[in-house]
Amino acid sequence: MKFGDLIKKQRKKTGMTQGALAKKVGVSKNAILDWEKERYSPTDANNIAALESALGFESGYLYSILYGNPTPLRKKEISAASIE
Repeated sequence: MKFGDLIKKQRKKTGMTQGALAKKVGVSKNAILDWEKERYSPTDANNIAALESALGFESGYLYSILYGNPTPLRKKEISAASIE
C-alpha cells in the first residue's frame, strides 16, 4: 500500500477529517491532502512522529515506509540474529 493511501485509510478508520488530523499533527489541512495524494511526503521527523501518534501507528512505522531502514543489518549481525 502506498504511503498516501495508508494515511487516508487509517485517518478514515479513526473517524478523523483531514482538518482534525492536521490539528493533531500541527500542519495545514492542505499538507494532509498533499500527503494523501502523494504530491509530496512529510520530510520533518516531528511531523512523521506526530502522524504516527495521531493515527495509532508504532513509532518508526511510517518513517520506515517512507525511507526504509536507515541502518540495515550487516551480514555478521544477520547471521547472529538467525541463530538466536
